[in-house]
Amino acid sequence: MFLIKVKDFDFGKIFNSGLFYFFYGAGQERKIIAGKKIIKLRFKQIRNLLHIHCSDGAGAAAASEGAVGSAECALSENEKKLIRNRLRYCFGLDEDMSDFYSLCGRDRVLKKFLPLIKGTRIISAYSDFEALVGAIVSQNNSYMHYRRQMSALYKELNFRSENYLGNLEQFRLGYKSEYLQNLAAGYGKIPLAEIKGIGAYSLNLFEIFQKRNYGAFYIDCLLVKIMSKEYGVNSALDDASKKLWGEWRGLALAYLQRFFEQKPQNK
Repeated sequence: MFLIKVKDFDFGKIFNSGLFYFFYGAGQERKIIAGKKIIKLRFKQIRNLLHIHCSDGAGAAAASEGAVGSAECALSENEKKLIRNRLRYCFGLDEDMSDFYSLCGRDRVLKKFLPLIKGTRIISAYSDFEALVGAIVSQNNSYMHYRRQMSALYKELNFRSENYLGNLEQFRLGYKSEYLQNLAAGYGKIPLAEIKGIGAYSLNLFEIFQKRNYGAFYIDCLLVKIMSKEYGVNSALDDASKKLWGEWRGLALAYLQRFFEQKPQNK
């Protein structure tokens, strides 16, 4: 087990807020791929410390089948450091949210949700490949259906790119199966924009959620509805977003979509 000190961060609140990446089940746990190891991480926050318990992937699988306990995973200090640094990034632990809170306090819509926003973050995928899988699966999809499909992919394939080269029919992804195969074949070899299935929507979603570039932005049906109903904006949405939220517009978008779409967590 290791600890991460946190500030302005409420893990339980975040976990129950409607996650897009990283956690795909009902429990506050996640199997990650670290080199050749599969490691199960379990999370619990006590005051300003995030406790991360590590166990061996095989041991964790045995425990889920009824065995008592799970095998402790022996990690070197360097491996712990790499995982800790990655978690700090994925959870946005080094981000100062004070300017965004101030923006929300001035916004006609977001100010109503400020108590729900404070102490939370968007959570990034553990790997860029995972984030791109999610960007493809989310295309023309409801949140609940997206969560079910991502959960199935996580359980069966996790997010090893080579696992996505084969037949994906069992996941009932339709045309997106081919897109995921294209992603697996081209990932790390050709520019993302040249991979069939990765268009402007996916790239901008990747920028916001994975690269944590909050100046990026995308327009979908839900945003059109929110802008029209809540802000009275029916055209030039990209320009309007810059005027409303500036460099925070991608994060504002993420929170607005969280609050205006029903997102029962991890169902």
